[in-house]
Amino acid sequence: MIEFNRVNYKSQDIAIKDVIAMISNGFKLQQLEKEEEIDEEVKLELTDSIIIAPDYQRDYRATIADESSLIESILLGIPIPPIFLANDRYEGVKVLNVVDGQHRLRAFHRFKENQFKLSGLTILDDLNGKKFVDCSFDVKEKILSYKLAAIVFTDFPGLDFELEIFSRYNKGTKPLTPQDIRHAVYNSKLNSFVNNFAQKMNDEKVSEELQRAYNATADRIRKKKVQENIFVMMSILENGLNQGYAKSSIYAEEYMKFKSKLEADDPQESNRLYNVITSRFKEFNEIIELIGEKIEYPFSKEIYGVSSKGYKFQITIAMILSGIIHKLIDEGFSLKILKNKSNLEKFLIYVSETLRNSYLEDPNFNASSTNARAMSELIKNIEFHFLTK
Repeated sequence: MIEFNRVNYKSQDIAIKDVIAMISNGFKLQQLEKEEEIDEEVKLELTDSIIIAPDYQRDYRATIADESSLIESILLGIPIPPIFLANDRYEGVKVLNVVDGQHRLRAFHRFKENQFKLSGLTILDDLNGKKFVDCSFDVKEKILSYKLAAIVFTDFPGLDFELEIFSRYNKGTKPLTPQDIRHAVYNSKLNSFVNNFAQKMNDEKVSEELQRAYNATADRIRKKKVQENIFVMMSILENGLNQGYAKSSIYAEEYMKFKSKLEADDPQESNRLYNVITSRFKEFNEIIELIGEKIEYPFSKEIYGVSSKGYKFQITIAMILSGIIHKLIDEGFSLKILKNKSNLEKFLIYVSETLRNSYLEDPNFNASSTNARAMSELIKNIEFHFLTK
């Protein structure tokens, strides 16, 4: 009969203030003179110290921006993955080795010890430039009282098992994407609409034309790339291009933030705008479906005759098309005008020629293709005189 070595563990929550004390004790223990017998009182005092970097751990490579983001996550209530600890003995003292979570634990300890200033925060940006000592009492209290989920392994069959647990856990780790975090922090009715639309594409409950247009693969939907793209497009469809936004992701971030706040502050206005944008988005997709009957990947350079298998969906083209449609509506046209076959053909010819002769194909243009100024200038010069109402 085969004998199995079983790994025993328990789950527990540990307050960050206690974790920091355990880490400090671990450093203290490691600094003791190894040649001298450690006094029993000292052993008892240092029991359950955390040894933050056993020999097999990776080098510490977190940036201050990474550490700051982790502190911000605690204050925002964003779930943090559990830390993995394993019972061991160090110089006769019962300790806890860090199997996974070194970067998180070091960040907490370093911040409490005022070893870095918060930097690069995008949500709680008023905390940028502050060390722990500079923070308000409420912020300090929230950080120190935050309970970390911990998995504590006991009765290990040996170090080889500990190494194997570490290896397997890191292979299977799937960190949250930026869009996952946006969905958690900026919750609103519109989030559900976008998620449902993405799920319909995933379940093939929309036309093939739309699935192709959004390049709605299971992987892109799971990583919420499709959802992020939709929020970018919705922002432009509703408000137009913003020259203050350097990257496409900022459209999603600011739009979702605004919708979440408006829903809390003014439910009536929030609901009115929800109806406006969802209706506009549905009409927009009806036009994309019609274009998709002629062009396989409408949100790519294929819309002006440049084909590339590796770029089925390009956010630049999606943003420009959204900007053109916003301008069309802003100038008093109904989107129904593009459902007319003759108008749609004229529209596609005009857009194709405009984009082909734009900065997108200019070999001397060195900025990003989503450059706000270049994109805004392009949209500004577009006219709709060729359309017949």
